[in-house]
Amino acid sequence: MRRYSTVGFNSGNIQPIVIYDNAHTEKAQILKDNQGKAAIYRWVNKVNGKTYIGSSVNLSVRLYKYYSLKHIAEKKTPIHNALLKYGFDKFKLEILEYCKEDINPIDREQYYFSKLKPEYNILDEAGSSLGFKHRMETIEFLLRPRTIEQSDGARVKMKERLPFARLKRAGYAAASAETRQNLSLAATGRVLTEEDKRKLSEGRKGIILTVETRAKISAAAVSLRGVGVLVKNNNTDVNMEFASLTEAAKYIGVSRPAVKKYVDTGKLIQGIYLVTTL
Repeated sequence: MRRYSTVGFNSGNIQPIVIYDNAHTEKAQILKDNQGKAAIYRWVNKVNGKTYIGSSVNLSVRLYKYYSLKHIAEKKTPIHNALLKYGFDKFKLEILEYCKEDINPIDREQYYFSKLKPEYNILDEAGSSLGFKHRMETIEFLLRPRTIEQSDGARVKMKERLPFARLKRAGYAAASAETRQNLSLAATGRVLTEEDKRKLSEGRKGIILTVETRAKISAAAVSLRGVGVLVKNNNTDVNMEFASLTEAAKYIGVSRPAVKKYVDTGKLIQGIYLVTTL
């Protein structure tokens, strides 16, 4: 049940505008109420009292990501880990403030951040990923070496680092050229030697493509660039537009081929989502 707060909380005596006592059972109402709204929100763990404060210019889009189990499983941050561990029914969602067009949500987030000291936040300052300012213990964790198991059974030592540009903006020592190269290789998951590159180049020489093959390549390129799609949630009547099938798939929490299949058949994904091309 949704209710408006009349009682202050924490040392700052700050009153949330809206409190959703059960983020699981009130999911549909939460998404409907906050569609297209810029706001400052707070997750509250009802088990241990720990909190997380965030902001968004479109809160419903941000919340859809929270409600995607695939999305929060990939994030590995304290708040995402806590949502997975305890479940949404053990969290309440508070709307601390709805922001008008002339108000920067980041500035207001910083205000609440300073007042309430949320335990699940890993940043010293409010803000987006552009200009991250991490706590020192977070930096140390992200720079810690680890061993990664590759698919072919080989084990590769690498540094789990923040991106080079982000480290530079944060004022820390620049990563070496070798480190940046290793990060690039680790991100792609494959290493091509000069001999490999030469063989690939030679293998392409003299190939004559038929009209049919060229058409298939062109269609594949269009597919990769993305076809705009509209995702309608039949439970909440909320419509979301995405630039590609891939983005829509991430939002729903399924594979891209699955979305393509349901677009072609016109059936509902998970019995909820209707996906159509724009």
